[in-house]
Amino acid sequence: MEKYRYSDAELELLKHSHVPFGIYQFIENRATTIVLSVGFAELLGYDDKRKKEAYDLMDNDIYRDIHEDDRASIKNEVDRFVSEGGIFDVICRIKRDGEYRIIHSYGRHIYKEDGTRLAFIWYTDQGAFVGDSLENEDISVEYARLQQENERLRKEADATREIMKLKKSVSDLLTNMPAMTFSKDVNTRKYLACNQAFADYAHKENPEGVVGLTDFEIFDEETALHFIEDDKKALSMNRPYIFFEDVPDAAGNPRQFQTTKLKFTDDTGRECLLGLCQDVTDAMRIKREYTEKLALVQNMAEIDALTGIKNKNAYKQRENLMNQRIQERRQSEFAIVVLDVNDLKRINDTEGHEAGDRYICDACKIICKAFKCSPVYRVGGDEFVVISQDEDYARSDELVELIARHNENAILYGGVIIACGMAKFSNEDCVAEVFEIADKRMYENKKSLKMHR
Repeated sequence: MEKYRYSDAELELLKHSHVPFGIYQFIENRATTIVLSVGFAELLGYDDKRKKEAYDLMDNDIYRDIHEDDRASIKNEVDRFVSEGGIFDVICRIKRDGEYRIIHSYGRHIYKEDGTRLAFIWYTDQGAFVGDSLENEDISVEYARLQQENERLRKEADATREIMKLKKSVSDLLTNMPAMTFSKDVNTRKYLACNQAFADYAHKENPEGVVGLTDFEIFDEETALHFIEDDKKALSMNRPYIFFEDVPDAAGNPRQFQTTKLKFTDDTGRECLLGLCQDVTDAMRIKREYTEKLALVQNMAEIDALTGIKNKNAYKQRENLMNQRIQERRQSEFAIVVLDVNDLKRINDTEGHEAGDRYICDACKIICKAFKCSPVYRVGGDEFVVISQDEDYARSDELVELIARHNENAILYGGVIIACGMAKFSNEDCVAEVFEIADKRMYENKKSLKMHR
């Protein structure tokens, strides 16, 4: 089992809380400390320089500072809590600065979305203990009194004070972030905090105008429902949910955002959602324009200017892709057809290069008409290559024969003559090996055609 990791944002919120608590994970029946709050360190007398000592204590010698008379009962409660779950609720004496203090520990298990079980333990200092031991009856009476007192304090004073501290720490964190940021209560869907950038987006004068409202109270119904669906996706994931979206602002203006949402648990155990939104409307427009220009340039780089079909550069890219598939043993069957236009040099020398260009274009039309379902490439002045796949592959012998019949008519009645050679892939190591076989057969055909002229 791997140690659970909070995101950096969550970890910072948890570590800097002044509520005394610890978060633990039981790995192979051993408690591993995930995070200890500032309040925990203050409660047990660990300053900033001794934070590592506090972690070492909780991981390796958790019972060291506990009164020896309390260790057995606490160990039994820990074992029960680990194996059976439920509530962890104990009172013990812990030594601090040479004297024992009565500490009330209250905890429960929290299950994360990925199934990880964490233990949240809250600690309350109930004052110094005078004497060296407690009778069982005294412990029961003291426990009942402390439990009742602790509940009252939690409801009336501590909860209110710590929630205000949490709100301030979250607000400070969000305010200093460059993107629009906010936090929500998962259950009530109300905004807990946000920065000024988000308040501007929501068309509120300041963050206080957003806090306490829901999406339905800020945006139109369609937009609010859209945000809620995004929240659900983020809550179902055990990692930050990052996505792009097109949504209007509160005034209905269309905007594009890159949004990150992640779930976290605040100091009171409340499930919350942290959101970071960056307006990328202008950036996305520039990116689209660049992508369109790049696609146009790339397309031009892969197109033969004379014939309009794909060029040698495009063929090399396709060859590299097919070679990779051959190495991965997932390349489907194919054939390479190499074609060469006869007499191009003679036409260029006697009739001029414009006539030669027309001759090449006429040959290209004949080849493309024959191999309708395959990519055709011009890889040289008078040389073409066809990668025959799918339907054309099934008819590859028939299509080569079609070129041969065309040549017979051209020899008898005049026209473009195209030498042709074809080879089918048969587990060669690369496309080039198939090409070499086809090229050799093309030259054999070329010699044969010259003999019949």
